[in-house]
Amino acid sequence: MNPLNGSLDPRSESVLKTLIETYLLEGEPVGSRLLAKRYPEALSSATIRNVLSDLEDESLVAQPHTSAGRVPTEQAYRYYVDRWLRLREPDAFMGAHLKTALDGLEQDPEAWLRHASRVLSEVMGGVCVALPQRLTRIRLVRLEFVPLDRHRLVGVWVGSMGEVEHQIIENTWGYNTATLTELANFASEHFRGCTLAEMRRRLLKALEAGAGEARAFQERLSGLASRWPDPAAPADPPVVVSGLGQMGQIPEFEDLDRFRSLVAAFEEHERLARLLNAFGASASLEVQVLLGSENPFLHSMPLATMVRSVPMGGQTWATFALVAPLRMDYGRILGGLAWWSQAVQRRVVGLEG
Repeated sequence: MNPLNGSLDPRSESVLKTLIETYLLEGEPVGSRLLAKRYPEALSSATIRNVLSDLEDESLVAQPHTSAGRVPTEQAYRYYVDRWLRLREPDAFMGAHLKTALDGLEQDPEAWLRHASRVLSEVMGGVCVALPQRLTRIRLVRLEFVPLDRHRLVGVWVGSMGEVEHQIIENTWGYNTATLTELANFASEHFRGCTLAEMRRRLLKALEAGAGEARAFQERLSGLASRWPDPAAPADPPVVVSGLGQMGQIPEFEDLDRFRSLVAAFEEHERLARLLNAFGASASLEVQVLLGSENPFLHSMPLATMVRSVPMGGQTWATFALVAPLRMDYGRILGGLAWWSQAVQRRVVGLEG
């Protein structure tokens, strides 16, 4: 039986939901007596213990110690987020502070990134990681080639989040408008969703195979793609990390060795950049929630990662990841992050209008 497919019976679901909400509030393993008091209907402690035993068999609750109560597992949090989560708009206090994270958006992008990351960390109570998007990770939606004159053309790369990148390329082959249009259509059809580097690799692999009716298109595209330079990428990605110190004050990281491992993970900026780039495109539509091991870059830690990409004006985007303990107020935090990202988008539209 897979509980994530909704196969729990109503009583088990109700007990699980009550246990999760009690644990989120209390922060301590939940015993059957406390659960009986919080449960909306009259159930004996013995009945609740039987239900908890079944939930434990389904890997939805765990018992840290023999004499302790139960705590929700990562799988239980996923069940909760998918089935019962209700986003809440920020209250007046949170809303006022989140609005300050809009200040400076139209000025220095790097300064704004640091400012917004710090505010989000302080208001939400977690670590905030931020990164501007780069062409090396922009995924193709449409490619166009436009002739400038007999010897030059402009390549136009339209990305998955509305980015538009231009590159002037020497047209040493003398391709005319019709040929360039055919090449662009071929690339848009066959390489949609690829980064520039991925498109190059797939073209080379196809050419090495040496077969297929599309070989002529692939040869010409490979030549064009090889002339499109990679953007300068610093050795140390410009990742902004805010709020790491306060994580050492929460129960999940009171153990010094575990906190050291957390600090070490957030010092690896290249790994953090891969995380933000990996989920940046999908996070441009809505907040993406990764629980525990679902985050491939922090999979061994009891953390929830919420990723959201927002526009910064022009064709620039930034991806923010808020990392917090699994035990948190999901409705408040996710609702606040969704509200803030919409406020950023409205501000950018207003500035560009």
